Formats: sequence, structure tokens, C-alpha cells
Amino acid sequence: MPRNQLIKSGLFLLLLLGLMVGGSWRANRIENPLFRGETMGTTYSIRLIGVLTKKEANRLAERMDALLLTINQQMSTWLEDSEISTFNRHQSTAPFPVSEEFALVTKSALALAAASDGAFDPTLQPLLNLWGFGSESRAGEPPSPAQIEEIRESTGWDKITVEMDAKLRKDLPDIQLALGAIAKGYAVDRLGELLREEAFEEWFIEVGGEVLVAGKNTDRVAWKIGIQSPDAQFFDTTLHGIVQATNGAVATSGSYRNYVEVEGKRYAHILDPQSGQAVYSDLVSVSVVAPSCLEADGWATALYVMDVESGLKKINELPTVEALFICSSNENLVAYYSDGFMEKTSYETTY
Repeated sequence: MPRNQLIKSGLFLLLLLGLMVGGSWRANRIENPLFRGETMGTTYSIRLIGVLTKKEANRLAERMDALLLTINQQMSTWLEDSEISTFNRHQSTAPFPVSEEFALVTKSALALAAASDGAFDPTLQPLLNLWGFGSESRAGEPPSPAQIEEIRESTGWDKITVEMDAKLRKDLPDIQLALGAIAKGYAVDRLGELLREEAFEEWFIEVGGEVLVAGKNTDRVAWKIGIQSPDAQFFDTTLHGIVQATNGAVATSGSYRNYVEVEGKRYAHILDPQSGQAVYSDLVSVSVVAPSCLEADGWATALYVMDVESGLKKINELPTVEALFICSSNENLVAYYSDGFMEKTSYETTY
């Protein structure tokens, strides 16, 4: 075969191989992958901006699922063998060793309790059980004032201490932790840390409605996070408005999803630590924007316990946290915003 023909044949073979390899690579890659699953009694959804091979995506999914499983095993009061359940059964004031992660979340919870003047309290597990909202749920009528007061004596965020070397100490042997109000937020933050370790810079993470974003979305603009209208039906996606963000977290607490009705009144699955009562007010939801999802999650609960005036005053003292309060007034929804909410979020009302 002539030399020029050999060269042409060789080039054709290389081109063919290149097309085969290139086509195979394109078929094997996933652009802006979406990961979905279940965790902590709810669902999660994670969108990454970037390109992964199927092998890389599978490895990343395994890492994320393993992380969520670990956090659930640490923080869930619904698991008898979880770290928190084991601690809650520890009827002693002697220091109790826990994992560094568990100690960190507890320390963060106690800091939120102090900052919110006790509106957030991570020691309400006995009261949650009494009301039928906890892992040891009770059936029947709501608890009596006498029952509530008796159990409330075994609560109090100032009756537990995080000591050195990841140890917790109870001032009362029957103090029990409930970290559900910030556990999902913490899980979201940890997922964000994992993605940074994997060199991702842009993502949308959502666990049970708690959201953390970084960078821009697939349209190369700020991520859009919908705030559901509190009067929407369970499967209704009607929005009150849209938050736009390139970095930060959004979390919402309210009475429009988890609640109990007593004599026609709707009580939230959120308890007032001062009274031990389930919260009942015209406030139907609080959405918080903060740098971390743990902060947003915790403050959403704390602000829901407060009245709107007190909540706005408190949140306006915090330079990095903003909030939206939605109240029901004469069957209409009325929104109240912290001083920097509209500017920080470019909030678009759709309701």
C-alpha cells in the first residue's frame, strides 16, 4: 500500500477511534446531575452544576447517603439505638461522652437558645412526647395544664452543658434532648461541606424543605427558592413568593403542615418552652434567610414561638439573618418583613 494511503488510512482509523471514544464519553457523562432520595423521615434533592461520569456520580451519591445515614443515626429520637436516644436514657448527671458532631450540634442549639432568650429550647423531648409530637407519641386528648407543668419541670436549655472532649452533662438526670428543629439544617450544611470537598462550587441542596445554595443555577442566574403559601393544600405548589440567592440558606416553620386541631383551633407541632403549650397564634409561617441552614432552621422555630413584633425586633438585631412572617388576618394573608429581607433576597411576591 502506498505511503500516502497508509497515512490516510491511519488518520481515518484515529478519527474513527476518536469518534468512538468521544461518543462513549458523552454517553457516560451526566451534566448538572440531580440526586434524590429519602432521609430523616423526609426527602432530599440535590442539584449540582458541573459534569460527572456515571461512576463519579455513583460514588458521590454513596458518600452523600452515607453522611445522611450517619447524621440520622446520631440525631434521630425515632431510633432506639441512636446517639441521642442513648443519651436521653442516661439517667445521671455524670459527664456523658458523645461524638464530636453531636457535641457541636448540641452546642449550636444551646447558643441559639441563649440568643433567642429561650424561645428555642432543645430540651423539650418529654413535652413533645406528652403532646403526641415526639417519638413516644400518646393518643387521645391534649395534655392537661397539670400534666404539662409536671413535665415542664424536666426541661430547660440551661440545665445541660457541653464540656471539653465532647462530653455532655445534665443538671437533672431526666433532661432529654430533641434536636429535630436543627438536625435537617445541620445535615444540609454538612452536604454543602462535602460538595466543597469534592471541588463543586455551585449547587442547590434541599432536605425536607430546608435549602442551601451556592453559585448560580443552570440558567446562570441566582437560584430561585419558592416560599409556599401557607393556605395551599398539601399537594398544592402555590407560592407566596420567590427568594433569589447565590449563597446562603432558607428554612421555614409554621402551622400549615404539622399541626393538631383542638375544638376547631389549629396548634402547631412547635411548643412554647415557657408555657409548655403548643403554639397557637395568627402567625402561620416564618421563613428565615441565613448564612447556614442550621441557623435558618433554628431561628425559624424560635421566631415562630415569638409574636411578630418581638420576632422582628430580635431578627433586626442580627446583621446576617433576615425573616419573613406570614400571618392570617380575617382569612387573608398578611406579610411582615425584617428590615433587610427584601433587598437581600430580591423577593418577588407571587401570591
